[in-house]
Amino acid sequence: MPPSTAKAEEVRAERSQEVPIPAVLRPPSSPAPAAAEVPSPKKEEVSVIAAGTQLRGALAFSGVLVVNGRFLGELSSPEGTALVGAKGEVQAQIDAAELRVEGKVKGNIFARGSLELRAGADVQGTIRCVRLLIEEEAYFQGHCECVRPPRQEPEGAPNRPDMYAFFAAARVALAWR
Repeated sequence: MPPSTAKAEEVRAERSQEVPIPAVLRPPSSPAPAAAEVPSPKKEEVSVIAAGTQLRGALAFSGVLVVNGRFLGELSSPEGTALVGAKGEVQAQIDAAELRVEGKVKGNIFARGSLELRAGADVQGTIRCVRLLIEEEAYFQGHCECVRPPRQEPEGAPNRPDMYAFFAAARVALAWR
């Protein structure tokens, strides 16, 4: 067989082989082969208040919340991240693990982790956070309290006695002598 004919035979043989179609491209009626099923990694949930949208009320979220519109009320996610975009306006009580501001925020803010005021941010109110970053061209007016993160004892750490209580009891015992 000439080389060009052998090559053509190889191509035909390859085309005739069954090629599994990825589940994304397969129509819903065709069953998926067991070997092709691969669990997808868990993606972080993202919620968006789009530009031009106005919301009012209490909003509890998980994952990430992006505010590019206007929100009035209360935002709460002790383990989530809130991002206020450059065109976002928030007038609310905010409780989040992380908060990044590029737009306008007015109200009380409690960031359990870090709070970043990026260039162009306009924040007015009371801030309580563990870490604070204020970039140049960011504006802040109000009261700020940076607190230490709660100290967590490692598991299996020995129980230490309360030394203050011990010495208080010792003073009382000595006073009775």
